[in-house]
Amino acid sequence: MWHPQRLIGAILALVAAILLLVSPFFPLFIGHVNARAADFTMTIDAWGFDTDAPQRVGAVAVNAYGLIFAAVLLFVGTILTFVGARNSATPSSRRVAATGMGIATAFTLGVAATVVPQLTNWVDTFRPTGLASASVDTSVGTGFWMMAVGAGIALAAAVITALRFRDREPETPPYGIPLPVQPSEGD
Repeated sequence: MWHPQRLIGAILALVAAILLLVSPFFPLFIGHVNARAADFTMTIDAWGFDTDAPQRVGAVAVNAYGLIFAAVLLFVGTILTFVGARNSATPSSRRVAATGMGIATAFTLGVAATVVPQLTNWVDTFRPTGLASASVDTSVGTGFWMMAVGAGIALAAAVITALRFRDREPETPPYGIPLPVQPSEGD
């Protein structure tokens, strides 16, 4: 009923879509400053940032809409890859699955590529100003890793979907070789 390799690609596409869908709800970046007079944490997720600092100044890019739209495209690509993974799928439905998954993956990689420089900027610029004896701890959040792993899995699913796999050989009948059936005289 299912082509095993294509089914693996479809399952990977589903996993990638789920990871991208939930990633905006987890932190992308976490920073903590500890000094004599200041002790606060700042958490950045795809919707904005939150801090327990005395003052909340600044803004961050909202990445949630792009991540959720990428997840929706991956879900559409997943449906197409499941259709293309059936043994009865036509070559045109397999091409549509590969094209759809390729488009969804390209968008997903594009969204992930916009978040990476933001993350490196947050890590580089999160530091206290005017506090000489402060300790700073920064870490990459779970949401970023979910997005990165989801984008990588989406790429793997797109590659698997686009690969040409050899279909199984027809089963050999008990008499050894397949013989064409001759139409009877009345047909």
